[in-house]
Amino acid sequence: MIASVWILVAALVSAQSADDKDKDKQKPPDKLAQAATVPADLLRQAEEKAAAGDLDGAADLLRKAAALPGATGEPSLRLGRLLESKHELDTAIDAYQAAAAGLSGAAKGEALARLSIVQHLRGVSAWAVSAESAVAADPEGAWPASALAMARGRQGKADEALALARKAEAAGGGAPAQTALGAAHEAAKDLKAAEEAYRAAGGATAADVTAAVGLARVLRLTRRAAEAEPLLQKVVAESPGAVAAYKESARVKMALGRGADAMADGALAAALAEGDPEVAALAVETAVARALDYVAAQKPDLAVQDLTRLRDSHPDAVAVRLGLARALIAKRQAAAAIVELQKAVELAPDSAEAHFQLGVAQHLHKQNAAAAVPSFEKAAAADPGNPDYRISLGAALVDAKQYDRAVAELTPVTRSAPKRPEGWIYLGAAHLQAKRYKDAVAALEKAAALVPPSAQVEAYLAWSHFGLKDAAGFKLHGGKARALGHKEATLLQYLTRIEGGELIK
Repeated sequence: MIASVWILVAALVSAQSADDKDKDKQKPPDKLAQAATVPADLLRQAEEKAAAGDLDGAADLLRKAAALPGATGEPSLRLGRLLESKHELDTAIDAYQAAAAGLSGAAKGEALARLSIVQHLRGVSAWAVSAESAVAADPEGAWPASALAMARGRQGKADEALALARKAEAAGGGAPAQTALGAAHEAAKDLKAAEEAYRAAGGATAADVTAAVGLARVLRLTRRAAEAEPLLQKVVAESPGAVAAYKESARVKMALGRGADAMADGALAAALAEGDPEVAALAVETAVARALDYVAAQKPDLAVQDLTRLRDSHPDAVAVRLGLARALIAKRQAAAAIVELQKAVELAPDSAEAHFQLGVAQHLHKQNAAAAVPSFEKAAAADPGNPDYRISLGAALVDAKQYDRAVAELTPVTRSAPKRPEGWIYLGAAHLQAKRYKDAVAALEKAAALVPPSAQVEAYLAWSHFGLKDAAGFKLHGGKARALGHKEATLLQYLTRIEGGELIK
């Protein structure tokens, strides 16, 4: 009897337990548990954490949101933005790729555009394809236009890049549009405008890493490599995976004559890059720079040995030919250098630097100004904004006795680069030889204000005043030239006679 009672009780308890379980299933889920499974709430919580400075916590929440069944690409897009702000480039790339796969329209265009920009910074070769895909997803968007403008600028398509950058700017593209504008101006060789755009994008403070690298490149190209170096140091300290920054740092150090340091940065870029074809070319360039360190150390024989081996292993590398020519000139072997430079021009007929170096060898080392003029003309035509090329062309024209052409070349250079004394000196010399003495004095006085006391400038000024029959001016500047060691016999003889009271006739 007792056993039967206990069996009945057990059955009743079991039945009650089953009923309780059924009721539990019918209860609404706990609110906190529900919030953890709703993407919108996770996104809101991630925003709150990010605003409070907890970026890691925000990233974790965004990853959870992205992993939920049925999630769109929005959490991945937000995650990519956050990771990019933390300079975690590899994981940002993964997030943007996931976002693009789950989005459409403007959001997809933004994800792909951001992907392109980060891929280029990281040294991933697919950046151009990603930019084109961004525009395909959102043809009118500011982000896609900015990314494709940057890509076209890097490809040298200046007109297309500028049109896209203007479109992005008009659409309110902000810093990316300004960076794109900088790339477009750079492709068009308008380095002043490029610098302004990169600065407007936040390049000077490295707030925008791509703009900072662009600004550093412009500083190098405008002979301010020393200003670019600390900016790049800041970039790589904050974003150690930025291959583009290491590549530009290598080039800056080459410009500063530190080949060994350049090789180290090139090696880092090569170790970090993923399929970047530019890295292989950079390795050759830095090897050339390292060899040229021997020239700076007064050991040109070692430089020629290293560069000859490098040329034999890379016969089509223009940078090697140019470097070997420099080493040969240091050994006073101008004829051999010209052979290398002619080959460089043959390999790269559009290379302004190759034509320029050939002109320098012909003019300064072979004393053949007439032969140098065509080379300088081609250099200046290829890069009309480079004052070195135009000043060198003007100098060769003066020595080739083409004075009017020299004035025509040098007058605009002195306007665009008024602080370059060489331009004023050669302009003054051209006017002097053409017997335009007042114009010569005006140009030479500007040159004299920009350089330390110069025997050559004072001699030119003396002859200009002689042409004006200004005895006082001739004696003043002739005396300065003599005191500075000027040795031209004719000027010194006339100076002695005029100082003795003879009139200028």
